Amino acid sequence: MIHTYTDEDVARSVGWREVLQDLPAAFESLRSGDAAIQARQRIDCGSWKLSGMGALWESRGVAAYKTYTSLNGQFDFLVNLFDLARQDHHVMPAAEITRARTAAMTAWAAHNITRPGARKMALFGLGIQGRTHLEALQETMGFSEIAIVDTADVSQACEAFAARYGIAVRQMSPQEAVAGADLIVTVTRSKQPLFDGAWLQRGAAICAVGTSLPGGTEIDQVSRARSDRVIVEWKPQSLVEAGEIVIGLADKSLDASQISDLPELLAGREPWRRSPEEIILFKAVGVGLSDLVAARRVVQSLRGQAVAQPAAASQY
Repeated sequence: MIHTYTDEDVARSVGWREVLQDLPAAFESLRSGDAAIQARQRIDCGSWKLSGMGALWESRGVAAYKTYTSLNGQFDFLVNLFDLARQDHHVMPAAEITRARTAAMTAWAAHNITRPGARKMALFGLGIQGRTHLEALQETMGFSEIAIVDTADVSQACEAFAARYGIAVRQMSPQEAVAGADLIVTVTRSKQPLFDGAWLQRGAAICAVGTSLPGGTEIDQVSRARSDRVIVEWKPQSLVEAGEIVIGLADKSLDASQISDLPELLAGREPWRRSPEEIILFKAVGVGLSDLVAARRVVQSLRGQAVAQPAAASQY
């Protein structure tokens, strides 16, 4: 059977909390060989771009593939999830899936790379993704101060978040925000560095989320050079796709020996953070396994509620 879902179905059935619960198990399966990822593929024609990425999770009996178009910074996402055990096919819009799995991945990484007792977070970008990140990071880590940097006036949103969480949430300049920050998170569309790495305090953690293009970077050369280690989701994709990594290896501000991915960390070869003083950079690009985790949650939540129609029988 083919089951279809609406944006509203997806939004009410999955969020960053649900995805965060399942991400560690999914990446442990990737480490053990129980899951596999198909790296993102892109094609361009004029101003249009078409991209696709996927994953398989054998023990859960599911496979997923996300496709999306982009034009002038506008994206349109779709996920196909295949339930291999039930022989069902689930088709759903994926903007909410992308938002939930991106914030969940950042929350998972930030929890592991930020020093205990962290008090201040600097967040660059308070758009839709930025607001979801603020919620996820505040509710999982409990900062006492959040500094916001945005090109627009987001003071009203800051006031709303301050009232919601009972903490100081203020819009600041980049230097004011980074100064003394335990965690710096960048969730923008900028292809250029957002702050000077000289402003980082020792022991800071950075989560760079905003771009997955090899020619763009939100993080400057100084920040890369000061980073004691770099963590990515999955090396086969990140080493060719993440601008922070591609540019850093090219200009020698990074060395390949500094870079670990999630399967390597989950193998227990070394901890996420080795000392309170090291600066750690986590660079996310988004991988198909995270989309699969989110789409699977949608199906589990809405099983039996989606519009269903028989799949056409093959003529061959």
